[in-house]
Amino acid sequence: MSILSIEIDERLRLLTAVLAISDWTVEEQNQLTHAVHSQAKQVRQFAQSFVDHPAVIGVNEALLNGVELVDLFSAALRCTWPDFSPQEELPHLLKIKNWLQSLADFTAQTAVATEFWPQHTAVWQEAQAALEQIFSAGDLLAALAQLGDVADTAVTLMPNLVFPMLSPVVANSDDALTLLLPPPKAVGESPPWPFDEDPGWVVATVTEQLVPYLLAADLVELNREQQTLAIHLAAAHCLASLLDDFEAQAYLLRAKKERNLSQLPTLFAQLQDEVAAGNGRSLTTILRN
Repeated sequence: MSILSIEIDERLRLLTAVLAISDWTVEEQNQLTHAVHSQAKQVRQFAQSFVDHPAVIGVNEALLNGVELVDLFSAALRCTWPDFSPQEELPHLLKIKNWLQSLADFTAQTAVATEFWPQHTAVWQEAQAALEQIFSAGDLLAALAQLGDVADTAVTLMPNLVFPMLSPVVANSDDALTLLLPPPKAVGESPPWPFDEDPGWVVATVTEQLVPYLLAADLVELNREQQTLAIHLAAAHCLASLLDDFEAQAYLLRAKKERNLSQLPTLFAQLQDEVAAGNGRSLTTILRN
């Protein structure tokens, strides 16, 4: 089985810098007014003179045409660094190869990877170390394997201190997933919290994002409502496995109230019994009964 590695992917980090000077920053604030990490501000200031670069224009055109960020990040993941040469089939997007070439030029012209990031190594290492500490408590993928058939793919978790800042993105290729995780949003317009301020949020969010990919073979057997329940049950299970039962129960109560899923606590008790009995496909067992 694969392990969850925690790394900084330069291809994806480069794209976060492009987003920092694109129209995405305004679009994100329109979704919800929020403060961003200091890295996001500094990257934006460093690269601001390249706002008319083809890489940025390409992102703005893609956003205008309704392209999802997951497709842009997935395209970058399927390329080599730093020349962004495609190594496998790309998402079916207009002008995608030209845009990838512009990313290579953006990398060279801005020198963000050689002049900016090296000056800020400590803040990225701190974020990476915080995530490593959280997931050192247990094996997330092994916990998911107690629930169903986990896809055999390399899984990487990357702290994202730039953009997008409100939501995670799962970049994917033929045999790899990389989850870009922003730090927890603070109350109001305060700067985001460090990852280790809320380990429960981190474990739950990572699980919610990865389950649709890693347990896809099991979820395809369920209807939409059952899939939603499965994702929340998996998150609670991983919280109990990696942290403690208190975190799991607190998560279940929040999800029950916010999502109007009154059956969650009962289903979770059934799930625990299935896991304890060693039934390998616990989620589909309880949700299809």
